[in-house]
Amino acid sequence: MTSLSAGAAAAQTRVPVLGEPAKALDTPALRGNRMARAFREPPAGLKIPAVQVERREGVAPLKLQPGLTLVSLWAPWCAPCLHELGDLARLQEKFGGPRLRILPILTAPREPITAAETGFLLKKHKAGVFSPVIDRGADSKGLFLALSVRDTPNGPARPGLPCNLLVSADGAVLARQFGAPMAGRVQGTGEGGKVTPADVAKIGTLWATSDGEALMNALAKGEIAGGSPARPRALVS
Repeated sequence: MTSLSAGAAAAQTRVPVLGEPAKALDTPALRGNRMARAFREPPAGLKIPAVQVERREGVAPLKLQPGLTLVSLWAPWCAPCLHELGDLARLQEKFGGPRLRILPILTAPREPITAAETGFLLKKHKAGVFSPVIDRGADSKGLFLALSVRDTPNGPARPGLPCNLLVSADGAVLARQFGAPMAGRVQGTGEGGKVTPADVAKIGTLWATSDGEALMNALAKGEIAGGSPARPRALVS
């Protein structure tokens, strides 16, 4: 499995923020929150499709638990995805619970990959708290094609990663965010000023800042605009 080139990694960390801010995150506690502002209003009616996913136990339909789920679509070839996985893992450990959990799903792999290999990748990128979950929709791109198509500044809409989706228990997408938003400007030290993976690693994502924690804290408390998530209850394995 290959990684993105340094240039591609730099490009994905600077994904333009297009569209209206997510209405679900327009709350007093989150106004002015940079991480909340990175989420956009999703296309009307966007929902998690019925899709098969592979876990260590085998392949079965994807089921969402009560409350809110931050579905994080990632791929082994997406350097920004790999970079933010560790930050998301720390947030899951701190804020995950009956009202909220983070669910990374590997989608659109360029090479065949197993659950065991996915688990190794998660551990390698300091995200071993997550169990491997792989999109086994059509060509293993079911979620990628259904959920990550976005407008682009110059050209037709196209899918892209990383893609994070705030999802209710019934599968409705409440907010959507693209790219790994960085906490500061990345200075390229490679040949010709190109950004290298080491340059990106020096600057954490917004997930690792106080704004990222404030967003997750609000979501863990069920504080979203326009209603509240499903009534919390004990999670069922």
